[in-house]
Amino acid sequence: MAPTDTNADSEKSDFTWKAYTAIRQMLFYNEILPGQKIKYKDLATKIGVSMTPVIQALKWLEFINIVRHESNKGYYINEVSVKEIREVYDTRLLLEVSLVPGIIRNLDDKGISLLETALDNYRAAVVEDNYYKRIMTDMKFHMTLASLSECHIQVKMLQELFDILLLRYSQNLFYMSMTGTSLAEHVNILESMKNRDQARLEASLKFHVDTVRNHIIKGMSRLVTDKRESF
Repeated sequence: MAPTDTNADSEKSDFTWKAYTAIRQMLFYNEILPGQKIKYKDLATKIGVSMTPVIQALKWLEFINIVRHESNKGYYINEVSVKEIREVYDTRLLLEVSLVPGIIRNLDDKGISLLETALDNYRAAVVEDNYYKRIMTDMKFHMTLASLSECHIQVKMLQELFDILLLRYSQNLFYMSMTGTSLAEHVNILESMKNRDQARLEASLKFHVDTVRNHIIKGMSRLVTDKRESF
């Protein structure tokens, strides 16, 4: 009986993961929007699983504050919040800058090559003018840089912050994205790292994240104001 039970548990886990990744993709491509109520049955049919894996996947997303559960009503996608996005960027800034000493300490040719590849992929997405590729390759660039520190807990925390940005704010980031300046700032970050210049790398990261944060917050604040005035 034990092997059978283990296989059954593994199968349930696989279905939950399938539902989780499918819902993440829908959120990323704005097929599910902030404020929208989740219809379990429709999602389960679309994904090709039962409702149980869908509910389990939503519980995972609730844990990272992507969705919320309202008693006797169900799950909803959380609304856009200027306050939250400010906190996300502030925390992201602290995390990324704090990882710089470890990045410089552990840097080798392999690490340089990994970040060069990440930058090339980001540059290609910019040239292609593909929004979704651009934000994914931007995240990959920053996560690659952070991973070089070998500070696994902080890197995991940074990934969770990117999840919030990509799953809750991708539509808003689309309208407020910065292409030209961000590419130049990524290049500066890479060069600072290659030169093993800790002070310059910290300053480059701080300037980049600060610039993006201020631009996004300004645009989102204006968007929220416009929405309020339209009612």
